[in-house]
Amino acid sequence: MPTVYYTYWDNTEPQWDRPKVPWIVRILVRWGIVILAFLATRWFVNNIVYERDRWFIEDWQALLWATAIFVFVRALVRPVLLFLTCPLQLITLGLFALVINALIVLLAEKVCHWLSIGFDVDGFWPAFIGALIISLVSFALSRVVRRSPFGKQKR
Repeated sequence: MPTVYYTYWDNTEPQWDRPKVPWIVRILVRWGIVILAFLATRWFVNNIVYERDRWFIEDWQALLWATAIFVFVRALVRPVLLFLTCPLQLITLGLFALVINALIVLLAEKVCHWLSIGFDVDGFWPAFIGALIISLVSFALSRVVRRSPFGKQKR
């Protein structure tokens, strides 16, 4: 049984997420993924879903700070919210996590506003759509940067 675990771990763990890789590299890779997800979200929300700017990022510095704040807020607040809303998670079969993700985006936007960082989300629905896009893009990019995204193929 332990060989199955080690084989699975060797086939699915990203190269940049191995214990021998410095922690700063792992954080920078994850941060880069979230930056790309924010850019994709900005394009999707502003060009596909709405005709005007509903997801606004002022410049590249605001993008870097906003994503850092988002990652920090998500790491601290999301587990607490998921635990507190456990009954709603069960009733909605986990779909309430999308609402929590939107609330995390709005909270990160509020923190950016307090710190005078040029990141603004215009309401709940752009935050909801943005959180959905961020989740999808982050998942897709995490799968792409893995060494072996689908494990070893048996022939």
